[in-house]
Amino acid sequence: MLTKLLLTLAVIIMAVLLLASRRPKQAPSELVNIPPMPSLWRRYGMRGAFLLLGLSLLSYSVWYWRDQHKVVTVTIVSPAGVLSGVYKARKGDISEAKMVTVEGVHIRFSSAERLEILED
Repeated sequence: MLTKLLLTLAVIIMAVLLLASRRPKQAPSELVNIPPMPSLWRRYGMRGAFLLLGLSLLSYSVWYWRDQHKVVTVTIVSPAGVLSGVYKARKGDISEAKMVTVEGVHIRFSSAERLEILED
């Protein structure tokens, strides 16, 4: 959640800075022949900000992909308390009503069954 807020804030700040740099400015009448020099911030700051945003998105994407492909141990417990089975599955392959094990077995479970997920 915090990542989404920071990402949104960064996009808003960059959009404001980009729009501020596009406003036409009144040049003084004495300096009409001299082209204005863009500031260092406008030259390199915006590139750096976009590069930082891109690297942040890339690192978050890699972290999320690795987290979803982490293998966990799933224990399915029936309502009577009898142990139904222990399986290994990736985190991203577990949903509310079914899961796919590492071996490729599709398992559906009822809403009465309880899942215990242990990270290795």
